[in-house]
Amino acid sequence: MKHEVDPATALARHPFFAALDADVLDVVVRRAVLRLYEKGAFIYVEGESSPGLYIVVSGTVRLFRTSEDGREQDLFHTSASESLNDASAFDGKPTIASAQAIEPSVILLISAEALATLMRDYHQIGAAVVRAMAGRLRDLARLAGDLSLRRVISRMAGTLLRLAGPRAVADLPTRNELAAMVGTVREVATRTLRQLEDAGAIRLEGRSASILDRAELERLSGDRWPGTS
Repeated sequence: MKHEVDPATALARHPFFAALDADVLDVVVRRAVLRLYEKGAFIYVEGESSPGLYIVVSGTVRLFRTSEDGREQDLFHTSASESLNDASAFDGKPTIASAQAIEPSVILLISAEALATLMRDYHQIGAAVVRAMAGRLRDLARLAGDLSLRRVISRMAGTLLRLAGPRAVADLPTRNELAAMVGTVREVATRTLRQLEDAGAIRLEGRSASILDRAELERLSGDRWPGTS
């Protein structure tokens, strides 16, 4: 597995460390351990004891929870300069979700002890942590609202709009991954896509969905999305 690895650059773009100068960033890098993960490898599993904070240097990692019946619900995906396991890194409790590399990934691990020392020695880090955690809380609250208040077709419409952004085509993950993002099972996700296609809102073409009627997807999702007038 080959990577162009630049931990300092990844840290400098992370909200916890963006305000630090180069000398302090170097201190943080020297306190961290670099780990490499193949596609499909687990960084950690829900309920495990937590060694600290993970920063993605390269690659993409999905965070998800698993129900008793085996259903997976994606919480979010993280990529370069984003972090994993924030809550457990600070409170020392077991991980609240599983983390899996969905492509070859390089991860920087900062132990909980090292993180506590850094926050004590550099007050800018502690202030930045508060702001970033507030933003993450808002994201999770929005996801919880989506799952509790919207039907599957509404959540699917919103997910397609998020995947497409301002473009007219949404690149789709696997059906299992898409189902987890929407909060349902593969069969229901597939049926819902077909319902949207039959309604003329999208056209399915392999691993992509062309947005034919953005206004209808917005109406179903209950929101307006980037690229709209």
